[in-house]
Amino acid sequence: MKYCLEVWGTDYARIRDTCILAEKLGYDGFYYGESLTDIDLDCWTVLSGLAEKTDAIHLGPVITYVLPQYKSIALLAKQATTLQQISAGRLEFRTGAGAIPRYASAWWQPYGIDYPDNLQRTAILEEGLQVLQGLWTKSSVYFRGKYFKVDCADLQRSYRIPVTVAAKGPRMLEIAAKHADVWEASYLSPEQFRDLNSVFSKMTDRDIVRSLELDVVIADSDSELQQKENQFARERGLAYDADRGLVGKPDAIAEKVRAYEKAGVQQMLLAFLDPLDGRALELFIEAVR
Repeated sequence: MKYCLEVWGTDYARIRDTCILAEKLGYDGFYYGESLTDIDLDCWTVLSGLAEKTDAIHLGPVITYVLPQYKSIALLAKQATTLQQISAGRLEFRTGAGAIPRYASAWWQPYGIDYPDNLQRTAILEEGLQVLQGLWTKSSVYFRGKYFKVDCADLQRSYRIPVTVAAKGPRMLEIAAKHADVWEASYLSPEQFRDLNSVFSKMTDRDIVRSLELDVVIADSDSELQQKENQFARERGLAYDADRGLVGKPDAIAEKVRAYEKAGVQQMLLAFLDPLDGRALELFIEAVR
């Protein structure tokens, strides 16, 4: 099992120190949020800084957005090849179609960016992945699609860039089966993941890593755990569903991780209540290792 961190925040010094700690503790990946909102700094700038301060841990965006109105596809490809060189091959290019408009439109509209509907975003992503993988592996790329056009484009290539695709619905699962090195689902119980993995496995015979995104609430005392659960509910506006996350003291967390591993999960993307809480990161890795 690989353990990776989902991180956000705007204090670069704390982000940097947490990444260095995560590498020392043995976490496999450190993935930072990408958005224009006030919860993040610029993702690719932060990742470049972290690449210079670490040696082994994999780095990447939690999700990078392949949206023409947001960013040029050529610029995104160039950012990826640059970071892959700076990090000596440690970039994980993580992408997906994004959240449904009901939740996500408010993140983009203040910046003058229209957020397409579900079908459009899925089509945009599939085209975008074709262009990106072409730019990363070929010379003189020519592409004419509905959303992207490149004409004999050629980028400097370095290390191979692995792709993670977040997917749960049928069409997105098909895209992941075709393009992904890592397929990632989100917020499922072990039983739900086992069922979805069975569906996905029928779509491909490629060796694709199975990953799952989960929230983590961990503490080594009952009183602290209750306090953290209450905080989680206040901050996220949600009732915590223990069946679709990791909540509890270290022994209970370790037992739940084993259940997910038996269900076929090979990698976990962990969203801690406070992603920069070094003590929580230590508790978790000590429990599962």
